[in-house]
Amino acid sequence: MNNKKKLVLRILLSVFGTLAVLGIAVFCFYMAWEKAPDLDPVAPSTKPVEIADKKDKENDAFDTHRQDGIYTFLLVGNDDGTGNTDTIMVGKLDTKEHKIDVVNIPRDTLINVDWSVRKINSVYWGSKNSGGNGIDALNQHVKNITGFEPDCYAIIDLGVFIDVIDALGGVDFEVPVPMHYEDPAQNLYIHLDPGMQHLDGYAAMGLCRFRHDYANGDFGRIEMQQKFLKACAEQFITLGNVPNVSKVVKILADGMDTNLSGANIAYFIRQALKCQPEDINFHMVPSGSAGIGGLSYSVIELYPWIDMLNQCLNPFEKAISASDLDIVYRDGNGYTATTTLAGDWYYSSSSSSGNTATTNAVPPVEEVPEESEGPTIIVVPSVPPEQGEIITPEETPTTPPDSGETETPVAPPEPETPAEPVAPTEPTEPTVPEVPETNPEDAVFG
Repeated sequence: MNNKKKLVLRILLSVFGTLAVLGIAVFCFYMAWEKAPDLDPVAPSTKPVEIADKKDKENDAFDTHRQDGIYTFLLVGNDDGTGNTDTIMVGKLDTKEHKIDVVNIPRDTLINVDWSVRKINSVYWGSKNSGGNGIDALNQHVKNITGFEPDCYAIIDLGVFIDVIDALGGVDFEVPVPMHYEDPAQNLYIHLDPGMQHLDGYAAMGLCRFRHDYANGDFGRIEMQQKFLKACAEQFITLGNVPNVSKVVKILADGMDTNLSGANIAYFIRQALKCQPEDINFHMVPSGSAGIGGLSYSVIELYPWIDMLNQCLNPFEKAISASDLDIVYRDGNGYTATTTLAGDWYYSSSSSSGNTATTNAVPPVEEVPEESEGPTIIVVPSVPPEQGEIITPEETPTTPPDSGETETPVAPPEPETPAEPVAPTEPTEPTVPEVPETNPEDAVFG
C-alpha cells in the first residue's frame, strides 16, 4: 500500500513539475516574443515659422532629445455609418513612471484647410476617397495640432471593438442615464437602462456611440467613452491580467489598420497592466463651440491647449510652443491661425462660446530674428493677449476690421483725434511698445 501511495505521489509530482516547466517555458516565450515598437528619430511638425538663424535651427532640441521610455499613439474609431472617424485619441505611455494620458480631439475640431467642410473627422475618408491611404493625411493633421507625429497608430472599426470586449468577457459598467436610439440604416439599436450592468461587446459599442440626449452633444459622448475606458482599465488592472490575452492580441493585430505587430500590442498590454488606475487619465482638447459657414465646429483654445499638450502628451524634452503648431483659433470676433489662415469666409461667420476644459496658460515668448526671409512670424507676447490679440513684426493687421485688435512692434503713434486708440501705457523706449496688462482669463478664445 505504501508503495502504491509513493507511486501516485511520484506521478503527481511529475505531472506538476511538467506543468510548471511548460508554464515557465510559455512565459519565457511570451516575454521573448513581445516587443516594444522601434522608434525612429521623430521630429516635431515642420515649424510654420521660418527661423532665419540657421544655427538656432540646427541646435533645436526637438531633433534629438526625446524623453526616455515614452511612446505616443493615435487611436481612431472608424464610424461605419457615416464614413467619418468620430473618435480620435492621442495618447502617451510612460514606461518608466507607468502612466498613461489620453487626449480626445473632438470630431468637429476646426482644421486649417480651405475645404468646404473643415472638420478633422472628415480627413481620413476624404483622403481614402481621393486615392490616399487615409492615415497619412490624418497623421499630418494630428501633427499640426500636437506638434509631433504619434509613434504608433491604430484604426479600430466597430466589429473589432465588439469582438475585443466579448473576448475580454464583457465589462461591468454603471450606465448613468437611459440610452435609447435606433438607426436601421446603420443596423444600430441602442437600448440601455440606467444602473450597474455587465455589458457585452454590442452593448458597449452602443454606450460609446450614443450622443443624442446629451446637453453638450459630442462632448458628452466623449466623456462617456472616457468613463467606459477608465472602467475597463480599473477592472483588468485590479484583476492583474487580461482574460484571453492571446485571443485579444490576435483580434487587434488581424482586424486593425495599424503599424503595430502582435508582439508590439502584447508589449503595450503588459505595460498598461503595470499602471495604477489613478495613473491612467483622460482629457479633452480645450475648445469652444462655433457656427461657421452654417456648420458647427469645435475651435481649439490655443493657450490652454499648449499647456495641456506639454503636461500630458509632449514626448520631447523641449516644450512645444505655438510656433510648432498649425491651429485656427479665435481672435476677437474673427479667426486667425498660428500659420497662414486658409480660407476667407471666417470673418462673416457667427460664433458662440462653449468651453469644456480651460486653464489659464501663459504662452511662451517666441524670439524673432532681426532679419528673416519667408513667411511672417507671429510673435506671442509674454502674457496672454486680450481677446486673441496678436503682435506681428510688420504693421500688417492679422485680422479684418472689427474682428479683433492688433499691435505691431513699433512705437504707437500719438492719437490725432479722440477716436484714435491710445496706448494703455507710455512706452519706455521710442521703438518698443509696452505690452498692456491683461487678465489671464482673456486668453481663452471662447
